[in-house]
Formats: sequence, C-alpha cells, structure tokens
Amino acid sequence: MKYRIGVVSELLGLSPEGLRLYERTGILSARRDPSSGNYRMYSHLDITALIMARMYHNCGFTMQETERLINTDSMDTVLREYAEKRDLLQAEIDYKQRLLQLLARTAELIESIPGRLDRYAVGLRPGMYRFEYVHQDQLILHRSQYQKFRFWVQTTPFTFPAQRCLWEDLCDERDSSISAMGILEEDASFFGIREDEDVTYYPPVKCLTTVVELSGEEAGATAYLAGLRQYVWENGISVTGDPIARTILSMNKKKKYTRYRQVWLPIE
Repeated sequence: MKYRIGVVSELLGLSPEGLRLYERTGILSARRDPSSGNYRMYSHLDITALIMARMYHNCGFTMQETERLINTDSMDTVLREYAEKRDLLQAEIDYKQRLLQLLARTAELIESIPGRLDRYAVGLRPGMYRFEYVHQDQLILHRSQYQKFRFWVQTTPFTFPAQRCLWEDLCDERDSSISAMGILEEDASFFGIREDEDVTYYPPVKCLTTVVELSGEEAGATAYLAGLRQYVWENGISVTGDPIARTILSMNKKKKYTRYRQVWLPIE
C-alpha cells in the first residue's frame, strides 16, 4: 500500500518540506502516482526508513551521516560511524560533568563572598596558568597570538579574568595591573593547556587570601588592594611574590559595574 505525503507527514510529525529534504538527501525515494493526482507516494518501507532516520538523528548523527548509514551495505561502515559517535558523545559527557562540577564550586564560592569580603586568611593558592594580554590598559598581544587567545576565551567558564599586580609598585602606591586569562591546573590538562612562550605556570603556593569588591571602570589595584597592603604592613608579613586575583562575579554593568575578586598574595 502507498501513502500520500500528507498522511506520512502527519503520522511521523514531519513537515512536507522535511520529507522532501529526506528525498533530496537520498534517504527517501518517493514515487508519483498519476492515477491519484500525481501525489508523492510512500511505502511502509519508506516509513521504516524515516523511523530509522529519526533514530539516527536522536543519536546525534547528521543528515549526511544518516544517509550513509541507511544506504550502506557495509557493516564495518556502520560500526565505524557508531564508534566515532560514541567517542564524541563521551567527550561531550566528560565536558558536561566537568562543567557541572565547576558550576557547583563557583556557586559555593559566590555564597561565601559576604563572609570573606575584606577578611584575611592563610591558604594555598591552587596551581594555575595565565595568558597575559593587557598591561596598564595597553594590549600586549601580537596578531600571531590572537588565535590562541580566542581559544582561551572560548574555553570560558573554565578560563577566567585573572589580574596580576606588581607588589613593589603597590607598596609605592603605583598601579601596575597586568590582565590575563587564567585557568586552574585541574582544568588546564583537560583542554591541553600547558606552559609555553605565551603561557606562564604558577605552582601552588602559600598565600594570604581575601575577597575584595570594586566598582566603576577606573577602579585601580592601589584602591581595591589597599586593605590587603595595610594588613600586611600592620602584621609584619613577609611577601614573596605578586598578588594574583581572579574575577568571580561581575554585576550591574549599566550602573556601578561591581566586581568581586578572589586575591592571593604569596607569603613566607
């Protein structure tokens, strides 16, 4: 028995144009019946092929891949396509699981902001990598580095804005901020990021840590790190490196543009 395009469209929830697309791709081969007004006619085997095509679609196969799977007579081809799709799906699952963990950690960090704001504690800064791109509002990248920088931006939220300030300049109340994209060591290996001529690795180190709030476009490091500097001086703490901060939350860009940054200052 043959079925008109309207019947098949309604039965399977596919638009007539969708069915024509399957024809153009080679998945279907409709026949026209002059005795029935020259309508496109489909057999029950065409309906089965469409059900299989929908199954392949739901498995993540493209239209072109689906056409190959339906029209091949090689079982090895089918197995190869399945293996490639399985590997791709596993990579997506690994990414989503890592993303889920990151969202949980970030939410926990944001919840802790009120209790950590301008309060100081000693802890271990995690290992991280930084790719610096702006020094004192001046772009320091060459065009040859743009492609790599785009990869870092596309890798957010695992990469994040990470500022470094020269401690010696801060002590003299000079602002010398160096902006970068950063990524924690635990995530870097997943994306194949390692130290090279553009990327610097910062190993785990004992730090004085705090969370600071800053607002406005011109909020400089000498202002938002003033409390940290004063705390160090008052407590006679020996500093061994430059402070690094990562932006963990940005809010209200249209007005105050408030940012919250987690700061690590290496100490003895």
